[in-house]
Amino acid sequence: MRAGLTLGTTLALALSCCAAKASELRVTIRGIASSSGTLMVALYDSGDHFRTAIANAGKLGLATDRSRLVGISMRAVAGAQSVVFTDLKPGAYAVITFHDKNDNGKLDKNRWGAPTEGYGFSNDAEGFLSAPSFKDAAVTLGSNDANITITLKYPRGQSRGEKRVPD
Repeated sequence: MRAGLTLGTTLALALSCCAAKASELRVTIRGIASSSGTLMVALYDSGDHFRTAIANAGKLGLATDRSRLVGISMRAVAGAQSVVFTDLKPGAYAVITFHDKNDNGKLDKNRWGAPTEGYGFSNDAEGFLSAPSFKDAAVTLGSNDANITITLKYPRGQSRGEKRVPD
């Protein structure tokens, strides 16, 4: 019996030593233009889910997006706000965020499909006449925690005279 307990204890210790450590991803979102509306933040762990979210952000928003790994909605506060995603396994992750100023749950767009509300991606990634790729926005987590900053981009003239609050 004693040998069985020792073997079991040894196996448990070996597995705990070799298990991948969960990490945290701390995200600071800067440049929030006003305290109106909601700040939407979503975390994705695959290119397919990331592309689906971008395609549906104007129709469904991020709050109801079933392809996201984690989603957060919080009252917007002018300046900067932070969120922390915990217990993440090693791998590649990308963040999408937008300032839903009118609280309709969606990223509003103009007739050409360009966002009319503030938005941003991890790595401050940008696409050319489109959203960035998952690869460009991806943050790779290993066994250590990571801190990233996203600066929201607002279309020209969107704020209608409101001044951007410095960070």
